[in-house]
Parts: sequence; C-alpha cells; structure tokens
Amino acid sequence: MDFIDRVKAFAASVPQKLDSIKTEEATKNFLIMPFIQQILGYNPFDPNELIPEYDANVGASKKFKLDYAILQDGQPVILVECKCYGIDINHDRHYTQLFSYFASTDARIGVLTDGVVYHFFADLDRNNRMDKKPFLVIDLLNLNESVIKELSKLTKSAFDVSNAISSASELKYVGGIKALLRQQLKAPNDEFTKYFFRELCPENAYTGRLKQDFLGYTLRGIKEFITEEMKNLLDDAVNPPKVDPKDDLEDLHTGEKTEFTEDERDGFYILRGILSSVVKPSRITYRDTQNYCNILLDNNGSRQIVRLHFNNPKNRKLEIYSIDINGDKSSEKVSIVELDEIYKHADQFKAIVDAYEQRTLAK
Repeated sequence: MDFIDRVKAFAASVPQKLDSIKTEEATKNFLIMPFIQQILGYNPFDPNELIPEYDANVGASKKFKLDYAILQDGQPVILVECKCYGIDINHDRHYTQLFSYFASTDARIGVLTDGVVYHFFADLDRNNRMDKKPFLVIDLLNLNESVIKELSKLTKSAFDVSNAISSASELKYVGGIKALLRQQLKAPNDEFTKYFFRELCPENAYTGRLKQDFLGYTLRGIKEFITEEMKNLLDDAVNPPKVDPKDDLEDLHTGEKTEFTEDERDGFYILRGILSSVVKPSRITYRDTQNYCNILLDNNGSRQIVRLHFNNPKNRKLEIYSIDINGDKSSEKVSIVELDEIYKHADQFKAIVDAYEQRTLAK
C-alpha cells in the first residue's frame, strides 16, 4: 500500500471513533498516537523517537509540558501540541501555547491538532519564531491528494530538516499566491484592475466610467481565459497528436502492451505546465514504452526532452536531455523521490526546448 492509500485508509477509520471521544486523553490515544505511528512512521514506544510530556522549559515555569516531541538524533525536530477533538484549534490561545514551546527549542516544525485537523507550522519568516499561519493543513475528513504528498515529506523515512523547511516555504508562498488569485477572481481590487488598465490604456486616466468599465472587463477577461485554457487542455487530452512512424523508431511499440501509469501521467502534466511558458502545451507530447515514458516536443522522436523512468516507484529517475555548444545531444539521469522534484529541473527542460526551437529557426 503506497502512502496516499495508507492515509486514505487511516482517514476512513476516523469517523467511527469520533462519537466516543470526549477528552484530550482519548483524542491522543485513539487519533493522534495512531497518526504519529501509522502515518508519520515514528515508534511511540521508542524514547529515541518520541517523548511524551516533553519539558520545553518555557520561561521560569516547568509545570506546562508539550504533549509530544518527535526526535531525530536525540534532538526535537517536530513539536506536537494536542487538543481534545471538537475544540477550535484556530483560537489564538492554542496557537500561543505552541508558539511558546517552539521558541524554547531548536525544532523547526510545530503541529497543532485536535486529532482530525492538523496544522503544520514552521519558522519561515523569522528563525526560531513560529509563523502565524500554518504552511500545511491536513483535514482527515476532507482529504486532498496534493496535500497528502506534502505530508509524506514529514514522515520518518523521508524527513530532512532542510528539505522540510524548503518545502514548507514553497507551500506557504504558492498557497498564498493561489489564495490571492482566488480572491481576485471573486472580486478584483483596484490595484489588480489598474494593472491591466495601465498595460492596455497607458495614455488614459484611470477614473470615472472607464475605471468602472474596466472592472467588468477584467472579470470577463479572466473568466474567458480560464474557460479557454481548460478547453484547450481537455482537447489535448482527448485528441492527442498522431504519432509519425518515421520519427525515432526506438520509441514505437513492438506489440507489447504498455501502461501509461498514474506517475507517468502526473509527470507528463507537470512538464506540460513547466513548459507552457515556452511553447503551447499541446506541443508537449509523450510516447510510452515498456521501460520508460518519452516526453517529446511536437511528437518528434528526435526532439526528446526527458525520459521518465518511473516503473519502480521506489527508484524513480529522470533522464534529462541537453544540447552542448557544439550541437551534440546527451542525457543525464537523476534520481527523484517525489514527483514535485521535477520542478527543480525546470530550467533544463526549458533549455532543451529552446535549443530545438533555435534549430528550427536556423533552417
């Protein structure tokens, strides 16, 4: 069972427990401890991995102790503050309590939870000072697969402080951008509308009727743009380009059945997204073989961008193509754990596509 399926199975078992949980201790025993053990992968019976009632030495008083500290090499790396199921963990009082514990240790990740909703915090804005907003929220009654993938980076087998903080930073700011865009799509503010006005009407004053009209133009333009882009993506998915049998015979099927796996599909669409700033998404295509999935420009086998070696989920590799100053093409294999790591190589993908485009222009 992979991590996503494991989280889904765990979440499915939660609702039947909730009616019987009335205290914080029950919340810990029946919800939070199983989550730490079964999902995050830490052994609750090993004091080298998990310490309950951790003394964080908050100020001069030691009577308040943190519920759990998850350890790595003997040092706390994740702090967990628990509340009884049903309590509103968004209340400032609970945040302040975890904030105090956080500041008194060297841990970089803090968790506030009622056993169903988990708020993950970091110190992205200021070192050793827990951020006000969580970088990740997991709701076991309302799961999102993309969120589950981010949670996997905090498991015992994958946890690395530097990588966790880097991922947290990306999640925080990408999430913030999405929230701002969502807000502007509902009700564009003056500055957002003014940006389009200045680009399109640099000689006019942003006042009166023209200002009011541009609010409507902005809303309509954004909605139509999104509709058109979605239609293009659906058209590309339903009607993929036909394969030219003259292109790269190595990639043609040999009668053996191949399966376009979920990992390959996700990787393909990530690459389309990355390269959409360089070429039309429909120009990025794939050919699946027994051993790898070839990502191509214009469905041309001689225009390879990257091969996805994803047959073994525990040993995923990207074979990235490049062209040197002499025009010679070569490839390099790099290992990845999570599909999100594809984004780290965005510049290389764009460079090879740009090189193919330059060759076309030179002909």
